[in-house]
Amino acid sequence: MELPQGIETVHGSSKDHVLQLLSNLYGQKQAGRVWNSYLVENLEEIGFKPSLVDDCVFYRDNVIFIIYVDDGIFICPEDNKISQAIDDIKNIGLDIEDQGNPADYVGVNIRRQKDGTIELTQRALTDQIIEESMTLPTQSPSQQKLL
Repeated sequence: MELPQGIETVHGSSKDHVLQLLSNLYGQKQAGRVWNSYLVENLEEIGFKPSLVDDCVFYRDNVIFIIYVDDGIFICPEDNKISQAIDDIKNIGLDIEDQGNPADYVGVNIRRQKDGTIELTQRALTDQIIEESMTLPTQSPSQQKLL
């Protein structure tokens, strides 16, 4: 990072010096990695364990926390454990907003059935695939006449 225009140094021109950042700036290449390290460290502090398979999934007892960039979702059969996890996250200084039962999460539609099961669908993606397939040629290349 270069010194901002107009900043003078006692040791020469601003072309000869750079700034050392004390904290990460939004938009930096390392911002995602820094945020993830910070999040993992804080979640581990309150008992969440990262998944060995997916960096976006964390477990604590039977609570599953899935995070994608800055959107998260809790999955647990016991609502009080979700509330406790949210409170714990707030208590360690992370800004979290409880928006209740989600209708969708990162393109996946979520619907709770009367029997307690949860239905996950991706209607928009399915519709897009069908729409794109309708624009494809109806004949295979081997059936088309070559000129």
